Amino acid sequence: MYRDGWSGANITDAIAQYETTLLTPSRFDTYLRGDRHALNSEELRGYHLFKANHCATCHVGKNLGGRSFERMGLAADYFAARGYTSTADNGRANVTNDALDRHAFKTPTLRNVELTAPYFHDGSRTNLHEAVRDMATYQVGKQLSDSDVNAIVAFLKTLTGTRQPVATH
Repeated sequence: MYRDGWSGANITDAIAQYETTLLTPSRFDTYLRGDRHALNSEELRGYHLFKANHCATCHVGKNLGGRSFERMGLAADYFAARGYTSTADNGRANVTNDALDRHAFKTPTLRNVELTAPYFHDGSRTNLHEAVRDMATYQVGKQLSDSDVNAIVAFLKTLTGTRQPVATH
């Protein structure tokens, strides 16, 4: 509660205070801060595969995504493979009316990704293994081995954080 009531500054402060409750530091953050023992060898292998397979091209920054709109199906036609067409699948083009934005969707953050199923803009993948395999197929044009998929999923699970206590003023 703000003593001076509603104001732009108070609303901005309230939103900023709320957003601090959304921070969920993870083992990956600990690794990035220099603790080389924060991740095990399988998780590190997954991190290296994540980078080697160009996942970090779209999933960038501290949140590993959420900064851009990217086209779904760069390497293979995701929409034809699904056999389903809908104007909802036109992505950003539904807003911009620009054909170049067709099938472009906001790249999601990967923070806490193991907790946010289902995956993709259409909710069509129910587990991370499916999502990783399909992203490699449709975005990169690669068929990953089960071992590589498992390693990338192990890395993605290191992005699950612990909820921080809410600060009160």
